[in-house]
Amino acid sequence: MKIDAHTQIYGIIGNPLGHTFSPAMHNAAYADRKINAVYLAFPVKNLIQLKYSMKQWNIRGLSVTIPYKISIRRLLDRIDPLALQIGSVNTILWGKTGLLEGYNTDGPGAVMALKKSQVALAGKKILIIGSGGSARSIAFAIAQEKPAEIGIMARNPMMAMQLARNLTLNRKNPKVNLLITEGKQSLQKSIFELIPQSGHKWTSLRYNDPEMLREYDLIINTTPMGMKGSPASAGSPLAARELFKHQTVFDIVYNPAQTPLLKIAKAKKCNIVLGYKMLLYQGVLQFELFTGKTAPIKAMEKALIAEIRKVS
Repeated sequence: MKIDAHTQIYGIIGNPLGHTFSPAMHNAAYADRKINAVYLAFPVKNLIQLKYSMKQWNIRGLSVTIPYKISIRRLLDRIDPLALQIGSVNTILWGKTGLLEGYNTDGPGAVMALKKSQVALAGKKILIIGSGGSARSIAFAIAQEKPAEIGIMARNPMMAMQLARNLTLNRKNPKVNLLITEGKQSLQKSIFELIPQSGHKWTSLRYNDPEMLREYDLIINTTPMGMKGSPASAGSPLAARELFKHQTVFDIVYNPAQTPLLKIAKAKKCNIVLGYKMLLYQGVLQFELFTGKTAPIKAMEKALIAEIRKVS
């Protein structure tokens, strides 16, 4: 890689960054497309001078990770409508008009990963496990694909209810079914007190029977269960009796590649989608936003897999 006065600078900000796979993936793409650009990791302790620094150092665009995906919004001149709905931003760049723009490619990256894996979304019943930031990103992106229903399976009833409420503010979005795995009180009354019923189809159930999951075509785990190094690294959000052969199971955890959930799903003869695919395609979409060029997916995937293997 030759760096000179004309090299375009991109990067990722976060605190702490730890081992990030993004530089290898993006730099492989710039090399493949013969773009004079470099992607660097910038550990940032606060955002006070970020906008000024980007102008000063001619940084064209940045990926944004924990803990800045929400707080970064106050620095932006324009936020993409989907990122506004999600409530977080993972990509910022200088637009053609000189404004600093924000996007979220996490959810669209998950959707792209599923489509590239030949998984149908339109008209399907889709269950999302979790109610945190990743669940929000994926839920709003999937809602645009016209599924028949989105299920949210979560331990935190308040976060799940807030996500369901936000999803159904758009009357074009599908109905939402909450499956609460902890807590003794039904949320049915609380939900209808908070959300207008006209045009909205809501159910809120205490999850207590694996048969409740049989109707779902696609199951997406957005929790850290099964992640290497996490307290629940050996755990799975679902047991074998809760999965059915006709289902596709997508676990966004990418280390290890074969998580406990995916091993169970594979044994049940379910179709599986590996977690690194979401990381890959959110990066693909970032590259295309940054450069305006079609991403070299094979080169990016090769670099990403090589980096994941180093820490597996």
